[in-house]
Amino acid sequence: MFGLFSKKQPECPIDSDTRLWMEQAFAWLVIEFGENNIKSKPLLLPTVEYFPVQYDGSPESLSQTAAIIARQMEINSDEINIDCYNQSIQEFQSDFGFRTWTIPDETSEEVMSAGLYFSKNESGKYDIFIEKSLLKDPERLVATLAHEFAHIKLLGEKRVGFNDESLTDLTTVIFGAGVFNANCAFREIKTFDAHGHNTLGYLKQREWGYALALYAYYRQETDPVWTNHLTPNIKSDFRKSSAFIYANTDKIFKEKYNPKKA
Repeated sequence: MFGLFSKKQPECPIDSDTRLWMEQAFAWLVIEFGENNIKSKPLLLPTVEYFPVQYDGSPESLSQTAAIIARQMEINSDEINIDCYNQSIQEFQSDFGFRTWTIPDETSEEVMSAGLYFSKNESGKYDIFIEKSLLKDPERLVATLAHEFAHIKLLGEKRVGFNDESLTDLTTVIFGAGVFNANCAFREIKTFDAHGHNTLGYLKQREWGYALALYAYYRQETDPVWTNHLTPNIKSDFRKSSAFIYANTDKIFKEKYNPKKA
């Protein structure tokens, strides 16, 4: 009989301010990109059915993957100039020459991001650069392309006037690529002689879990099969988030986000 009358309410795995921001941002993205579109668009999943690509590190694997994601995110592939770079590169070249450059600081612990987005070049195309090593890492390649293409949807299509990386991450969820970005947010690396981790994106692991739970809730998916493709940690955060959402349906998308003033 212990605990019979004291069932504990599910707790939200992320803080209140982040939750409210995410719900408000999600609702805004729904308005921008269409409710019916979001509810009916199939998710991209890490299977050959969705990505019939030979990931051998070739430029063809990059262009084929980019075409799939562009179609998913309703972007005209002809408007994108996509190329690779590596972390030691100092110049980025578009169709009409060198547009910008960087000088790596070997004393700095910071490294360049996995992808880079530039506004339209002289030929009217968006310049997207992908770190070369990703061509043999399909999941990170898809996640990075989805994030950079989300910049096109927000900045390139002039839906926002400034860069918000967290909103950019959330946009990948709206377009059905969130499984990849969530899984790549934190990955453990284990080999016979090393152990570590790498990260990708700007939302934290628990925030990805809540974002995907919001997505499933909005699509009225109570037990979506696609969660089988999530890593164990993300899937756990998704379940905790879903439990909180369904225990608080009177609050979800109804409370206002009021950022605290310093």
